[in-house]
Amino acid sequence: MTTAQRLDLVAPSGARVAITLPGPDPVSSVAAAIRFAGGSYGTGFQIGPRGYHAFAGTHVAPAATTDRFLVHGREVIVAEAHDGHSSTAALIGDHHELLTVYAGPAPRHDRVFALFNSLRVTDSPRGMIVTPRRSTLLDTMSEHLVLAVRGYGQIAIPGPAQAHTHIPTHAGAPTDHGEVWKVPLAGSGHMFVLGFPAGVAEVQLAGHTQPHLDWLNAINVSWATP
Repeated sequence: MTTAQRLDLVAPSGARVAITLPGPDPVSSVAAAIRFAGGSYGTGFQIGPRGYHAFAGTHVAPAATTDRFLVHGREVIVAEAHDGHSSTAALIGDHHELLTVYAGPAPRHDRVFALFNSLRVTDSPRGMIVTPRRSTLLDTMSEHLVLAVRGYGQIAIPGPAQAHTHIPTHAGAPTDHGEVWKVPLAGSGHMFVLGFPAGVAEVQLAGHTQPHLDWLNAINVSWATP
């Protein structure tokens, strides 16, 4: 493949990553996730483009809005699934939305307000940075980015702090930028794990897609040194 595209993204923690994908096939979506924990408390968030929360409430778990309010000048929308089994809350940024999921009916207004009020959020076209305020005593436990590539499948990229836990202990086959392993998935199927000097990617090809070895071979992921 002679053409390539490069994405320079910002992860939820603020870390920067460069992703090179071979071929002209477009990246149809970019999402991210981050989890904070401290003591016995933990909470996770998903980050998607504008319209992410509305899409979830229409196509994933049909829901109705139950509350809307501002936190640090940004709107927060709370929605409860029609079946009452789950609810969501999302902070709406200029370019992205920060979403969290609750089990059961929508929580009280003050609980949701306190959660988003405890965060510092910076949004830009390259990504949304989310960090807990010092008073919360929370730490970032994990983060990852997920890219969907039209015609190929999905690429999950764990944050640099977690990358080493995704690499098999045995040697992989060489690629242009590192190594590749074919790893079975629980139940059935498999994924490809790509290891690089400064990053890792887990690739699940679309169900109808045959292994495109040339495409896998030319992928590269590189996190910037802090």
